[in-house]
Amino acid sequence: MEKEGGTLLIAGATGVAAQSLIDIAVHTPGWNVVGLCRTPPVNPPTGVCYIAADMLDAAGCREALGGVEVTHLVYSARAKHKLYTAMAPGAKVGIENVDPNADMLRNVVAACERPSLRHVHVVQGSKWYGFHLGPYPTPALESAPGHMPPNFYFDQHRFLMDASSNKDWTWSTSRAAAINGRDVGSGPNLMSTLGAYAAICRHLGLPLDFPGKPGAYTSLMELTDAEHLAEAIFWMCSAPEARNQAFNVVNGDYFRWAQVWPRLAAHFGMEMGTVRYFPLVQWMADKGPVWNEIVQQNKLQPRALDEVASWGFADFLLGLDFDVMSSTTKIRQAGFHPIVDTQDMMLDQLGHYRDQRILP
Repeated sequence: MEKEGGTLLIAGATGVAAQSLIDIAVHTPGWNVVGLCRTPPVNPPTGVCYIAADMLDAAGCREALGGVEVTHLVYSARAKHKLYTAMAPGAKVGIENVDPNADMLRNVVAACERPSLRHVHVVQGSKWYGFHLGPYPTPALESAPGHMPPNFYFDQHRFLMDASSNKDWTWSTSRAAAINGRDVGSGPNLMSTLGAYAAICRHLGLPLDFPGKPGAYTSLMELTDAEHLAEAIFWMCSAPEARNQAFNVVNGDYFRWAQVWPRLAAHFGMEMGTVRYFPLVQWMADKGPVWNEIVQQNKLQPRALDEVASWGFADFLLGLDFDVMSSTTKIRQAGFHPIVDTQDMMLDQLGHYRDQRILP
């Protein structure tokens, strides 16, 4: 990997993967780190300067970043959207608005586009392959054409190719699976959600039923650890092999919930239940008082259930009753070799939430 430093601007700096990237960059000699977001954190980490801006406001972005000589831009922001699931009858599949997501990227790149700019990385995801629409060819290859639009990833990709043409800066994109990290409150979090679900089941004297679709229990699944994604992004920012390329970034292994669920039950000290499909969005809607009892009895952090659990996100992932698999051959051949044991990652994160008194 080519060794270089510079000024790294992270747009969408409060996301879970972005925070892991900040931690890597601030501890790497030669790098200055700037975070761009609408609302900077109240207690920011040391070593990073935060700038507030509305990324939909082109003039505001130019003004906010006018004095920053950005060399590397990592764009991980998302326009606000409502996450729909395909679980409830008549529900819409999760389709995010194209125009604001494409405009935000254009505005930030335009505000950074000076002779100093060397590389732009955009964090995307497996929705490129249409896994949110139903079964798709697996393991998914980066050369796959995608699915029937709309999908703002496609618009961002075209913009990167067009905007970088005849310019000195290059680009890369990462296609992550569902991202899992230790931070709670930076976006949908599968593991803290499952932990809250298990705590409620245990409090009610119930076994740990699998609440997803029967087909999801036995299908192959993959996830992306936030720290792993951050390492890959940091590599792409400087590796010549990553210039003008898209890479799948997943943990590098696959699992079935049928394998994982007994380990989760053992972690929580619970009996295994059955595969019993029920949408969590509906069935957990009245469980706030139960959670408050759990918090009080176990002296947990005083967080509301909605701060810990993302029921719609869990319903979506536990409802994927087909294989969800991305090939990691391309990124390994390019020179990025780390992998993550997903089951160990799950138990590590659940243990972290217990240590932090987020879960009992």
